[in-house]
Amino acid sequence: RVKAQIELQTRSLIAQNVARRYITGISISEEDIQAEYDEQSSVAPPMQFKARHILVESQGEATAIIGELDQGGDFETLAKEKSTGPSGPSGGDLGWFPPDRMVAEFSQAVQALADGEFSKEPVQTQFGWHVILREESRDSVPPPFESVQDVLKQQVEAKKLQEYIDSLRS
Repeated sequence: RVKAQIELQTRSLIAQNVARRYITGISISEEDIQAEYDEQSSVAPPMQFKARHILVESQGEATAIIGELDQGGDFETLAKEKSTGPSGPSGGDLGWFPPDRMVAEFSQAVQALADGEFSKEPVQTQFGWHVILREESRDSVPPPFESVQDVLKQQVEAKKLQEYIDSLRS
């Protein structure tokens, strides 16, 4: 067992050394980093949403809350009183989020609503039943290139290292 652990440590050290040598030997150009930025910006969700929700355990509870909202109830107050989710005490506020950060059913419901509109039917997810208020929406704006340049450089280095490893395997 000890002999196997020593062998694993030896291989790990060799692999780390090869990776370190490779990374220090390659040059990452500004164009490589810009290309990574452009690629990641192009796959970012086009919209972000600001929403609130009220999470309850049953469809009946959610339907009753929708009835209260139809009669002029205040969403934030109802969320504080009735929501069982962690955002309940803050009036159900979820802040800004891209659609892919939420579970599919929730995300689809938010996208189907108009700004300022709440769901007219309860939305079921693995967490329970939701009543959703879409407060606002906006186009996603990628962070400025300068603020993510160092992270992008590391990502480009990691991709090039993976390509190198793949070429060694083949």
